Amino acid sequence: MSKKILKKAKQTILDYRMIEPRDLIIVAVSGGPDSICLLDILHQLSYGLETSLIVAHFDHGLRPKEDQAETQLVKHLADSLGITFETERAVHLKADTPSLEEKAREARYSFLERVREKHNGTKIAFGHNLNDQAETFLMRLLRGSGPAGLSGIPPERNERIIRPLIRVQREDIILYLNARGIPYSTDSSNTDAKYLRNRIRHELLPLMMDYQPKLVERLGETADLLREEDSYLDHMAGEWVEKESEQLPDCIAVSISSLKDLPLPFQNRVVRILLKKVNNSLRRIDHGHIKSIIALADSKSPHAMLDLPNHLVVRRIYERLMFASNEDKPVQGFSYLFDGPGDLFLNETGQTLRVEEKDYTAPDIEAGGYSVNLDADSIQYPLTVRNFNQGDRFVPLGMNGHKKVKKFFIDLKVPYRERPAVPIVLSQGKIVWICKYRIDDRFKVCPWTKKVIKLSLVDPFYK
Repeated sequence: MSKKILKKAKQTILDYRMIEPRDLIIVAVSGGPDSICLLDILHQLSYGLETSLIVAHFDHGLRPKEDQAETQLVKHLADSLGITFETERAVHLKADTPSLEEKAREARYSFLERVREKHNGTKIAFGHNLNDQAETFLMRLLRGSGPAGLSGIPPERNERIIRPLIRVQREDIILYLNARGIPYSTDSSNTDAKYLRNRIRHELLPLMMDYQPKLVERLGETADLLREEDSYLDHMAGEWVEKESEQLPDCIAVSISSLKDLPLPFQNRVVRILLKKVNNSLRRIDHGHIKSIIALADSKSPHAMLDLPNHLVVRRIYERLMFASNEDKPVQGFSYLFDGPGDLFLNETGQTLRVEEKDYTAPDIEAGGYSVNLDADSIQYPLTVRNFNQGDRFVPLGMNGHKKVKKFFIDLKVPYRERPAVPIVLSQGKIVWICKYRIDDRFKVCPWTKKVIKLSLVDPFYK
């Protein structure tokens, strides 16, 4: 049995090109049978593969007595093999912590990455096995995952995460350890029925295996097949995204019409890739979220927004979808008073408003842009500089009557998200200039103008 598992693990490493000569591998060892087996196998293979190892053990601090014993077990094993041992204990995790499983996972991965950086490691190895693969497949099936989710646990990810035991069954791992007399610990939480994976492991899988004794192998094969097809289709969708999407300073934009020209299954895949480009992760994103984004593209509303897990947000702004992170806060309301000529820095937008006075020399009618000239006699200080308020009205240059600023923004297709960042200059409560867009007709330069006030918006992005 020992030689069989060794051969299978080595073949998995070769098939997926997990390890290169002179790799330094950080082995994640919890103390359970899977990770203990992984460490022993990688140690046996290390000479032939020309690799070196570091043992990394993360103590979640949730089971004081068990955690301490596990740490000592892993340290003793690392010492006996002559391998450097690294450990860390979680300080913020408690049994009642919201989303405990996810936060514990994030803390563990963060620790492993720090260990890798400290030792200049090249790979991080995990002990996931074929049973983990089967359980993950069923768990995601029950949660309504699509093909990408059903492809399960990848044998390797980002050329850094590797799982050499992904083709080995759990029962063979136990037999291997017993045959070699290697001790391991048993996590008491693995029998807690409040976790879906445990119910699948101890209840659902045994029941299904009455109908198909080789169910674990079959589900593993299905996951492999779906992963291969998913990888190919992702490559095609990725090429489309690179060609059709636009990278803006704070988001990725894509034309709705271009997206809708694609077959629906391909639309779904493109949306997933766009989300991943923004956040580098699709954790907690399911098919229902993807359907909601497609529905957003079909919506008749010119402006709409979806808040998604992992701080993701998707906005429809006229004929484009914007994929972004909502961790960045929108521009807050602002209001400044300007007593006379000079410069005023707007903290909220990072722009500078410049006011200059000069003699009138020639007809100079300007509607908008980043610099405008206005009739000085029609303007009184102090000027107010603020952002858009609901109900704002002005007389756009060339018009006789008032128009709501909101309607003005809509007509010019100014994105909803950008409107709060547009400075508006007022004199005695009347709008003088909507910066970058339009002056008010009542303040324009006329033939009888003697002096003009020049207003300029100095934008760091458009110097």
